Amino acid sequence: MYKGKPIIGITAAFDYDKNISTLKDDYYEAIIQCGGLPVIIPVTEEKSAWVEYLDICSGFILSGGPDIDAAYFGKGNMPYANEISPIRDSMEIFITQQALAMDKPILGICRGCQIMNIAAGGGIYQDIYVECSDGGTLLKHSQQAPRWFQIHEVSIRKPSCLYNIFGEDSLKVNSFHHQAVSEIAPGFTVNARSQDGIIEAISNENKKFVLSVQWHPENLWKKNRTHLKLFERLVSVC
Repeated sequence: MYKGKPIIGITAAFDYDKNISTLKDDYYEAIIQCGGLPVIIPVTEEKSAWVEYLDICSGFILSGGPDIDAAYFGKGNMPYANEISPIRDSMEIFITQQALAMDKPILGICRGCQIMNIAAGGGIYQDIYVECSDGGTLLKHSQQAPRWFQIHEVSIRKPSCLYNIFGEDSLKVNSFHHQAVSEIAPGFTVNARSQDGIIEAISNENKKFVLSVQWHPENLWKKNRTHLKLFERLVSVC
């Protein structure tokens, strides 16, 4: 039996036109930097593969990507929702639900934050600028700037999992999303919000390590190693 570095499964995106699974190197390079062994989980309908990844992986990263089918949180898909990835949706929700039941560590990133909340019984905004009552006063959450640029601050709640990692009341982050967590899933708590009130991080404090952030730390750590702390914590817990 393999007893080496902790194996971290990272979910991939899927291009339906080219029939290829893809993942940017920032994700797996972060895990390697932190002493873990990354494994890319391709998008597949083969459920037996999903189960085997749950067996071999010590923990998971739910990566960023497109919108999520609103049927998973009891809504219809509205005109302001964008592209969805149906096979990826079903795979990630299954893996997340099973990993939660098995108390396997999970780090969710952007779409992964929304997937985690939906899988645990919560909801999301299909578009924050349309569905939030104060949409006219929201920050620009889909930045037109390099992905490493930290465009706004988030306020971190304490005590919380996120505060335990960074030890700071606030953090500057990047932002590439138009969807966000709305109703928090049972057992989860808000860890951070942006100054306009949008939820930027959630966790389940009753689990070994279950944390999701709305920003993209994988794009930030090479210029600001503070953001590597999220990946360090995931690997160390695993």
